[in-house]
Amino acid sequence: MAVPASVKQMERRPPLDMVPKFGPLQGLRVLSTASVIAGPFCPSLFGWYGAEVIHVENPGIGDAMRTLPPMITRGDKVVSAPWANEATNRLSMELDLRLSKMPASGEIFYGLIRQSDFWIENLVWQEQRYSITDKEVFEANPKIIIVHVSGYGKPEFGGDKDKCFRASYDMIGQCYAGWPNLIGPADAPPSRANRWAGDYCAAMTAFYGALMAYVQMEKDGKGQVVDVSQYEAVARNFCESYYCTYLNTGVKMRRTGNKAGGHQPYNMFKSSEPAMWVALATFGPGVYRRFIECWAPEVGLDPEEYNWQATSSGKEAVNSEKGLKLHSLLTEWIAARSGKEVEDFFNAHQVPCTRVYDAELASKDPHWLDREDFVEVEDQTLGEKIKVTGLCPKFSRTPGKMWRGAPRIGQDTEVVLKEILGYNDEKIQELRKAGCFGLPSCERRK
Repeated sequence: MAVPASVKQMERRPPLDMVPKFGPLQGLRVLSTASVIAGPFCPSLFGWYGAEVIHVENPGIGDAMRTLPPMITRGDKVVSAPWANEATNRLSMELDLRLSKMPASGEIFYGLIRQSDFWIENLVWQEQRYSITDKEVFEANPKIIIVHVSGYGKPEFGGDKDKCFRASYDMIGQCYAGWPNLIGPADAPPSRANRWAGDYCAAMTAFYGALMAYVQMEKDGKGQVVDVSQYEAVARNFCESYYCTYLNTGVKMRRTGNKAGGHQPYNMFKSSEPAMWVALATFGPGVYRRFIECWAPEVGLDPEEYNWQATSSGKEAVNSEKGLKLHSLLTEWIAARSGKEVEDFFNAHQVPCTRVYDAELASKDPHWLDREDFVEVEDQTLGEKIKVTGLCPKFSRTPGKMWRGAPRIGQDTEVVLKEILGYNDEKIQELRKAGCFGLPSCERRK
């Protein structure tokens, strides 16, 4: 649909008073029409560091991530734990984005585009299903940064056009990128990285891509499109030299499990405790020397005889008689001790080592707690405080913060329409009757 003339004449309105002023991104406005993880986690990163984030959801249905288990139950109220953890600091607005079927939504959508610095979406069939084009978005706001997140990328940037319109989820993106071929033991099937690592990788790639485009816009006053394909994000950021090795040597790297193939010790070892594993990692002659000098006397080995060159300088050394003996004795030595004993022993000698943490261990660790890696927010669905994961990175002058728990569906629709688009009660009621959005959040909550 054409961009309404009234939209092109809109003046920019400041951030909502309800959004606290904090962080390096304060003053920015992000419009998100994304769902689940790969799209919305990018706006979340903006929101945690001060930007105003308007998350558009399907009327009455909401973001599909709201249904993702495990669930948190408080009496008769239930909320998805992934949603509660990732949707903090967002404003939720209902809007039927099928502009060809709901023309009245067009004025709202393009009005929000006009008022925003970023538009982040993962609709995939944006034009075919929603009648939204980049051309019209730029007509509404020539300075906006458009961020497309999809499984295979947009055809405008190259590739197989049919493939670009395929549906995708986390596992699909991981598998098309080839990453599962590098995960897990050599004798096991390919494994996906849990939980939704491909989605999060795509979202973080979208975040830094959006910020780079914004820096350029500040220089020349022109917006642009940032195209993020999930498979490319995974291949570039997580597959390391997998493709470089094959393209230049013809060798396909294979799954090796936790143990590194060309140096040791670099593995996870079972401790004396039933469910406790320990990660021990050395790389290069310097760290290996610290390891062998502190540990060899424990098992009666000569550190000079079992030096880096003999046991850890490549596959042949690792699989040599001495290399295999070192691995066997180390495995036995760790298995006879608790995880904390092993961790404390090696860290006392500046050799990288940690127990493999689980949620219970992390929740009691003073280091995690003192760094505020868990914070309390009031979840808007439950109406009470819950603990969620804290922020990373941390800033010395302009830190981010969690100022609000995940919103109810459409909780902020009226606030956005009134304070950002300037609509009065009469017009809002008219648009509600037209079906652009549902009942007021307060009525739905009853």
